[in-house]
Amino acid sequence: MSKIYEALKKAEQERERSRLRPTLRAAAGATEDQASANQEDYQRLRASVVSMAVPSGLHTVLICASHHGEGATTVAVGLASALAKERETRVLLVEANVRTPCLGAVLPLSTTAGLSDFAQGRAAPEALVTRLDDVNLSVIAAGNAPSPTMNLEVIDSLLTRLQSQFDFVILDGPPVNNYADAAVIATKVDGVILVIEADRTPVAEAEAAKRQLDKVGARILGVVLNRRRSYIPAFLESIL
Repeated sequence: MSKIYEALKKAEQERERSRLRPTLRAAAGATEDQASANQEDYQRLRASVVSMAVPSGLHTVLICASHHGEGATTVAVGLASALAKERETRVLLVEANVRTPCLGAVLPLSTTAGLSDFAQGRAAPEALVTRLDDVNLSVIAAGNAPSPTMNLEVIDSLLTRLQSQFDFVILDGPPVNNYADAAVIATKVDGVILVIEADRTPVAEAEAAKRQLDKVGARILGVVLNRRRSYIPAFLESIL
């Protein structure tokens, strides 16, 4: 693996960590105005997910974007945290992005084993789960075993063995237009939420991501417009 690739990967992970920190503070009950606004946004997203009528039920959801850095991990953590606010709800967050994982750097995970270790036959799914009692959330990290791609059998086996133990499984997926992994995972979940960054993601890239998901028959539940900038004063926007 080249030094250039390693440097780019490290820079991408650091950018994603900086984006995740406000979301994690909100999940822990921060009182800042922005954190409160973030919580409200994710509660609305939670309400939309819970109210969706899917024939087979909606228990497994993939969160993905068209490219790196559009906020898919942030949205996955925010949605999982919002779902977990109902104390009786059992929520599992799976870091299914084994290419450029970053959850281990921003969440207090007690184990380094993860999804890639399961893919290599090094650990059982049950042994990968880290429990975060403060936010009522269970997490499976990407792991450290080399896993250049994510195959269908791995995701199918993982979901089959763990789905009955949780009410919701939220998968933080890799970018659709960069890797084939997201399309593979999309075929094994109940629905997909596509994350688009406002004022950054080109329409052509968003359409390309949707085509990739449509091609494999993924059920796209909707699109999250992330980091939307409002040019209307807050007091006026609140009454519009």
